[in-house]
Amino acid sequence: MDNKVVFLPNIDMNVASDISGFRLCSYLIALEGWRRGLKLKWYKDESNACKLQKVSGGSNGVVFSLSDGQHTHFFFRSRGDKVANEAVKICGNKEKTKNYLRNNNVPTPLGEVISNDEEILAYAQEVGFPVIIKPINGSMGRGVYTNINSKKELEGILKELRSQFKYKEYLVEKHYYGKEYRIYVVGDQVIGATYRVPANIIGDGINTIEKLIEIKNEQRKSNPYLKIKPIKVDYEVKYMIDREGYDLQSVPEKGKQVFLREKSNLSSGGDPLDATDELSPEVKEIAVNAFKALPSIPHGGVDIIVNPEDNSKGVVLEINATAEIGFHFYPLEGKGRDIGKAVIDYYFPKSKLNEKSLLYFDYESILEPLASGAVDDLVIADAPLNELFTKKYVVSGKVRKVGYVTYIRKQALRLNLIGSVELVNNRKVEITVVSDNRSKLDDFVKYVKRGSKKSIVKEVYEESIQKNEVPIKLGFHINS
Repeated sequence: MDNKVVFLPNIDMNVASDISGFRLCSYLIALEGWRRGLKLKWYKDESNACKLQKVSGGSNGVVFSLSDGQHTHFFFRSRGDKVANEAVKICGNKEKTKNYLRNNNVPTPLGEVISNDEEILAYAQEVGFPVIIKPINGSMGRGVYTNINSKKELEGILKELRSQFKYKEYLVEKHYYGKEYRIYVVGDQVIGATYRVPANIIGDGINTIEKLIEIKNEQRKSNPYLKIKPIKVDYEVKYMIDREGYDLQSVPEKGKQVFLREKSNLSSGGDPLDATDELSPEVKEIAVNAFKALPSIPHGGVDIIVNPEDNSKGVVLEINATAEIGFHFYPLEGKGRDIGKAVIDYYFPKSKLNEKSLLYFDYESILEPLASGAVDDLVIADAPLNELFTKKYVVSGKVRKVGYVTYIRKQALRLNLIGSVELVNNRKVEITVVSDNRSKLDDFVKYVKRGSKKSIVKEVYEESIQKNEVPIKLGFHINS
């Protein structure tokens, strides 16, 4: 995977290593604004000033505001306050969304909203199999089944849906073949597009399907976005492999791709592949027009299936006003796309001219006082935008288990330096320090060479870094 994926250098693996779920969306937008010098404030929940429509998936640390001194904008996860609450409500209802799209000549699938199982079966036979069924007010792919090929299959799925969910109304649609993309739009531009491949495994001729699922789940843990989205063996997975003549103990031949789900939702194990550059201009226009069809929704995600025989044609499945954005930054294959930059450009166009810091803050630490109720809101210290100077020291000698590392951290914090000390081996440590004040760095090297009382510093190799291009975490940290 390493040679097939390119993450954005300013948002590398370390920046998001401790963040997951919807908080990742909030953090990536907030970090971009903070790095430009905007004032960042986090809230335990909506403040009186923040009237953003809530959706499922809310938690501490997902509501924040950014301000340039003249204008303040509030955000809930990836959605900002320029997205009207009315639009959020419409997007939450698939039938209403389709009506707006159809009224504005945006192509959508043939379908109807039905509550009665017998009527669902009758309508599916009327439009012809294969069909799709999904709850009208569902989210995150829950209760969605696609490419249902017969009445018998649909009857089994309806039985499962009624036992697992409390949804009353379902949207039944004609299934359209083609590639399904999640496209993120800001204003009149497509910023990122992801081809979402349904959960799958590739046979190696040795391991069972059950073991291959375990192996793939371990691989997903190395991706900041996918690490909490494993493939879970459930009714649908067993149904899918049974349809292919397998069971969990089957050993697929080497190179054989076995699909475990029909739907491509990433939350249920799908693979996000960046596809921004492969979209046709016509499909990009459909994506932009879909947002224009709804009232006041300048940015968000839209799902489109593209015709496999004509890539200029596609149908809009749904629009998400509070779309996840993590997979655009961290695809399984392809290039990361900077959704955060585009969103902040839209809300604070003048900030494009600002110098931009490569520092990042400890997001998890701000959640503690918010989650505990100790505070209702929390302002993050401004990002330093002055020129930063970086030095690296490789120190050899008796520097392990003699208080040297703790001593170095204490002196760095006292001088208000940013950086880390890393334990290389039993007789060597590597120290990186960053400051906008050269004299503080000159003071610090004295302590590097002196060391703690029990340490013995034999050699210090010093290196000045002209311009740091790797994100650095605020504070001074010990890395083992």
